[in-house]
Amino acid sequence: MSNEQAHHDEYDDTFVAGLEWMWGEGFLSPGGPAEVAEILSGVDLRGKRVLDIGCGIGGIDVLLVNTFGAAHVTGVDVEAPLVAKAKHTAQRAGLAEQITVELVTPGLLPFARARFDAVFSKDSMIHIPDKAQIYTEIKRVLKPSGRLAVSDWFGSAQPDSPELLAWLDIVGLTFALGTIEEAADLLADVGFVGIESNDRNAWYATYMERELATLQGDNFDRLASQLGRDVAERRLESSTLKRQVVDQGLLRPGHLRATRP
Repeated sequence: MSNEQAHHDEYDDTFVAGLEWMWGEGFLSPGGPAEVAEILSGVDLRGKRVLDIGCGIGGIDVLLVNTFGAAHVTGVDVEAPLVAKAKHTAQRAGLAEQITVELVTPGLLPFARARFDAVFSKDSMIHIPDKAQIYTEIKRVLKPSGRLAVSDWFGSAQPDSPELLAWLDIVGLTFALGTIEEAADLLADVGFVGIESNDRNAWYATYMERELATLQGDNFDRLASQLGRDVAERRLESSTLKRQVVDQGLLRPGHLRATRP
């Protein structure tokens, strides 16, 4: 497809293990089940067909079925190793019939118009540079009155700080950071209604203390014994820098909810 972007895998096994160490089994971003519930505030998934964009290793898809009552979840990701892990997660949970996981190519979504009742995503769309395209695609695959509920990472209109640039260098991931206001405006531009936004920077600034605690003291020693001291030191350095960036307001998690007319 002409709108596809080149992709190179960034989430290797060691990196995934480090993220799960900080954020819990099955999670590659912070907050666990409680943050998923916040993202879905006011969105009823019971009996619905849900698309999860950037499903990672599948822990959240199990949650969407078992806790939030989705009838079926289709998880998509652009990295084959993550897709393999997500399929295993669904099978291990006994949900292989209710969770389908597909490897996709960056760009247009490979689904028919009006296929899903809801589209969910947790902290994966930070890797998608063309936000207008993905919001347009989400609207296309949603049924009328279908709901969008996503968490993304946002930046700030302020200039980049040395700490932000250093953190981006050490984390080694491809990010596309706009503001939450720009994202809400884009949703309106492509035709969504009932748009809600929720800046979660204050919550994450507090949560960072918990994240850092998983990388210090005895926890650091245990992580180093499992993944190697170099990996543990890199995780600690990354999170220490990230706390400064979050405190500066230059890295802001946020939620967006909207409805397809």
